[in-house]
Amino acid sequence: MPRLRPVGYDELKRKLARAGYVPVRKSKHTIYFHPTKEITIPIPHKHPRDIPKGLLNKLIKEMGISREEFYGL
Repeated sequence: MPRLRPVGYDELKRKLARAGYVPVRKSKHTIYFHPTKEITIPIPHKHPRDIPKGLLNKLIKEMGISREEFYGL
């Protein structure tokens, strides 16, 4: 399993779009929804730097994919 490296907010948005997630709503967090898996994932608004590793690990688990699949998007 590859080491978890931080990614930027814009890169995370692109990876979510490639995985089939669409933004549904923006409030304190932008909410992404996957229509076939019916998974909702909240993403905090734009971080000044990279998404922290702990949050990124949690998001990958919520997406139900491995780290290899995530970095392959």
